[in-house]
Amino acid sequence: MWRRAARPLVTHTWVRTATALSFSRASSSAAGQPTPETHPHLLCPGELTAGFTADEYRRRRCALARRLPVNSVAIIAAALPAHLPNTIIPYPGYRQDADFAYLTGMLQPGVVMMLQPQSGEDHRYTLFVPPRSKRDEVWNGAKVGTEAALRFFEADETHELPSMPGVIARAVRNATAVYADDDGHAAVALSAAGQMHSCGPLQALRPLVHALRWTKSPAEMLALRECAAADIEGFHSAIRASVPGALEYQVCHQHEHTVKMLGACRLAYPSVVGSGPGALIVHYAAMDRAMQSGDVLLMDAGCERRGYVSDITRTWPVDEGGFTNAQADVYEAVLEAHTTCLKAARPGVSLQDLHRLSVDVLSECLVNLGVGGGMSKTEMMRGGYQRYYPHSVGHWLGMDTHDTPTITTGAQMQPGCVFTIEPGLYFPADDLSVPKSLRGIGVRIEDDIAMTLDTAEVEVLSGGLPVGRREVEALVCGLRAR
Repeated sequence: MWRRAARPLVTHTWVRTATALSFSRASSSAAGQPTPETHPHLLCPGELTAGFTADEYRRRRCALARRLPVNSVAIIAAALPAHLPNTIIPYPGYRQDADFAYLTGMLQPGVVMMLQPQSGEDHRYTLFVPPRSKRDEVWNGAKVGTEAALRFFEADETHELPSMPGVIARAVRNATAVYADDDGHAAVALSAAGQMHSCGPLQALRPLVHALRWTKSPAEMLALRECAAADIEGFHSAIRASVPGALEYQVCHQHEHTVKMLGACRLAYPSVVGSGPGALIVHYAAMDRAMQSGDVLLMDAGCERRGYVSDITRTWPVDEGGFTNAQADVYEAVLEAHTTCLKAARPGVSLQDLHRLSVDVLSECLVNLGVGGGMSKTEMMRGGYQRYYPHSVGHWLGMDTHDTPTITTGAQMQPGCVFTIEPGLYFPADDLSVPKSLRGIGVRIEDDIAMTLDTAEVEVLSGGLPVGRREVEALVCGLRAR
């Protein structure tokens, strides 16, 4: 059963009692987001978000509690909503802070979470939610209420936000340590409680959450596989559309349409679709050029599905006749670095190790291609390569595209970690240190890689999209023949 707390507060406080109730269809609308009852086409029974059960979220909070000192307090807030300039119109597709979503399953703004470890994995889980407002619901729809925060999100205690300062102040006053991040979100909660300075130095919370998020559960691995599969279908649509005369943004929209029809809620990041000179710009954004015969097209695109993202890059010839000889030479150099790094990836190896390996391979390729105005491989490796290979070989991947940023590139890989491998070479059209035949060519190849949980083997999540030069050429011809 659910009962109201005995202590009177300015606004309602709700606490969990020993007997749990199922979340009824009538009350599930108050959750403020899809539930198995309201959206059975999206969520299965027992799931809090699509693909993830309430038990999984509970295990995550327990794992965090084990990493925190007994009687400490951890506070994390939902991401702040953004609005169109000079309006109250929210930007479409609110995106939750990944750490907050990971621990709560809450996909809406305005909520603050407090975790109080007690012993072992035991803890008290409190949610502060906005007061219900009929006017706001008319404009923006229903949001989670205190009762739904208990029943659906399984909080031990809930309060409306006006009560938050007093509740947090009492918790912090008796805490051994306070974990939060002074990043404008959780700091707001502490500031409102008047505890920003009285509680002493804040202990960083994000590194602890990132350590949990870095290695993925079986459910997370499945979500990442499915996301990569949708992205691959999006690339197929893009390849079909990338004929001479087509505009880059048309190719981009074909990809976006396909991934969203397959369940993606948004793109993982602004897509890069660069033909000809656009392929030389790592984060090319214009996408206003008409593709021409003889171009290569570099496309870096990902999607977000069920809270997890993909990040794939492929380079292919616009013409069905395949790469030119010069384009093929550059492509094979990048492919060699990609393949070498993929073979070297295993537990105990770091992204830093893979980057150094990619530099070694590409430096030798650059010298063999006659790039660099006579530089030796040693000179190339000492920094000369950066003119043609200006980025790192990869990054962690998960709920965010550049996931868990407090996990350094020097961290040794473990079973369950997911990352990208994405070497590239870019030769500006006016660079006299590059042979004339190679100028104006840009190539990048990127795959999503997982260390499997059971065998710690490498799984190429995006492996359904070929990278071999001949296979890429055949794919272009085959897709356009359909």
